Amino acid sequence: MRQLVRTLLCAALIAGGHLVPLAAGPAVAQVQTAVEIADITGVYDIFGRNADGSSYRGVLSIEQASGQAVLNWTVGAQSYQGRGAFAGNVLVVDWGAKLPVIYVVGSDGTLMGTWDGGLALERAVRR
Repeated sequence: MRQLVRTLLCAALIAGGHLVPLAAGPAVAQVQTAVEIADITGVYDIFGRNADGSSYRGVLSIEQASGQAVLNWTVGAQSYQGRGAFAGNVLVVDWGAKLPVIYVVGSDGTLMGTWDGGLALERAVRR
């Protein structure tokens, strides 16, 4: 739990130092922001580091519709799928694991992400 809190705080700091809602639930108030959702539709080269320190490369494709993002990762022979929602320039993706992937959308369109509770990192660069 402590690792998840650290991950969420890091994502908030990367998002410009402002705490933004990263999840919705009965105990979390919905906050409306005037931030426009970035268009991140496209194909990305991904470069990452697993929690064990090993590195990986792959491809990420993203489609967007109605404020949601659909992500498809291909890393070697493995493929993964997920769906995400925006909170400002932060994209939180449910990909079927216990903890989400959390991306921050940079001003240049690069996605900087963390997963596995902040123990793994990923950078996605649009082709």
